[in-house]
Amino acid sequence: MRCPFLREAQVKFCGASAFRKMIVRLPEQPENERCSSSEYVHCAAVKEHLEEHPSAARCPFLTESLVQYCTAASVTKYIPYTESLLSQCGTDSHKYCDLFLALANPENAIPAADQDKQPSVGEEMISEIRVPTSLWYAPNHMWLDVTEEGTLHVGIDAFLAKTLGSIETITFVTVKGIQRPTVAFTVRGIDLQLVFPNQICVLRANTYLRTNPGKLLADPYGYGWLYEGEILKSSERSSVCHQLISGNEAVEWMKHEVERMSAFAHELTARSDVNGAVLMADGGGFYAGLAQHINRDELLQMSNEFFSPFADWRK
Repeated sequence: MRCPFLREAQVKFCGASAFRKMIVRLPEQPENERCSSSEYVHCAAVKEHLEEHPSAARCPFLTESLVQYCTAASVTKYIPYTESLLSQCGTDSHKYCDLFLALANPENAIPAADQDKQPSVGEEMISEIRVPTSLWYAPNHMWLDVTEEGTLHVGIDAFLAKTLGSIETITFVTVKGIQRPTVAFTVRGIDLQLVFPNQICVLRANTYLRTNPGKLLADPYGYGWLYEGEILKSSERSSVCHQLISGNEAVEWMKHEVERMSAFAHELTARSDVNGAVLMADGGGFYAGLAQHINRDELLQMSNEFFSPFADWRK
């Protein structure tokens, strides 16, 4: 499905000019237009490239082209059809575009803490954690979105975002090629590495997150996507989703993970402090930003238990 903000137009421009300025072609040519009439012979740019007595009825340097442009952008930029295949506008990947997200879903631009906790269509809400049932989930809480065109997006789920609470820096370890998308988060000065379990053909990373890592946690399924890739062959669709889960199975798994993390938090609070005192667990669920309130060893233990590259499904 193409982006609803994508438009097409036919433009014309001068091939003899040092600067290419595209002009939208109107149904009727204006009477005073020089390029499409014999008056083009008086153009200075034409005189530099032609003989003194040209005979064509219209300027041979007048070029027409079919282009695409985005109506959501503040500045109109025309993209030739020959380059449109490199754009995400003509595929389902447009739903990860910042302009599309800002206009189509303006609530996603608001920090997660201020958003309405009601689930959207195609989502379940587990302890205030969004679970889009159309995505595929890995046991280390990374998600995969596979479009009909074979485009892939990888990110972290809302469970991991809620647990971390804050990120200082993001390092994209994987660059391009057929690899397992790998990213490292710096949390309280500690580097935590996440590796997507299956190989994909990585095209690019969402490097904008390096300057604004807060978007990763505020909207992990939209602005916060990490990697974009593609399936090279139709037979690889099953391999990129190998041992991943989606739909109702993912919802049940998330319920289990919330219970597991709550038990982990209760275990930490039940440990003796330096004075030998033990805090009683309140029996509730784990709180947002848990990673910001535990020590280094506990943070590494939590990362190994829940978000390790070697994490496996636990029933």
